[in-house]
Amino acid sequence: MQTIIEKYRTILVILVICGIVLIAYVLKTSSPPIEEDSIAAVTVQQKKEPEEVKTVDKVYVDVKGEVVRPGLYEVRQGDRLKFVIDRAGGFTEQADKKVINLAVKVADEMMIYVPRIGEIETPPQISALNGSEPSKDKININTASQEEFETLPGIGPAKASSFVQYREENGPFSSIDDIKNISGIGEKTFEKLKEYISVQ
Repeated sequence: MQTIIEKYRTILVILVICGIVLIAYVLKTSSPPIEEDSIAAVTVQQKKEPEEVKTVDKVYVDVKGEVVRPGLYEVRQGDRLKFVIDRAGGFTEQADKKVINLAVKVADEMMIYVPRIGEIETPPQISALNGSEPSKDKININTASQEEFETLPGIGPAKASSFVQYREENGPFSSIDDIKNISGIGEKTFEKLKEYISVQ
């Protein structure tokens, strides 16, 4: 009788130990995959977000004229023109820097043309003819700076900047009527300005 009870006790103890080991194994193997999945999901989201930001910020501008390396450049939306000119190697010695506004923010598909010195004539050469003064008070819209545009009646800093930006994007004005193509310059504004501007 004692030998039979001892045999059962041994089997019972072995079964209990096996049960504990099995439960411990199941608990160990079931929990880690959940954590790995959540970590993987977080890393995928972190990778996706920066890519979306990068694609929005990039724009292309075409730089021509008197720069060291003319061509197409990829820059960030809202970069200043100075940064783009620097990317193109800077101005050449023949560049007419007076007609370029380096503070302008660039936009996608923008064309930047840097003229050479003497390519656009300056007003004094014209107004000196015969000592006439009618054009003395007029500003040449192809060479005027933003500050000069601001001296025109009804033109503030914002509109003055749009004159310069239009000229940089589309090249020199062929006639004073071209200013009507600028946003915010209608027929009434043109009538006020035509006595004060000229194209040389």
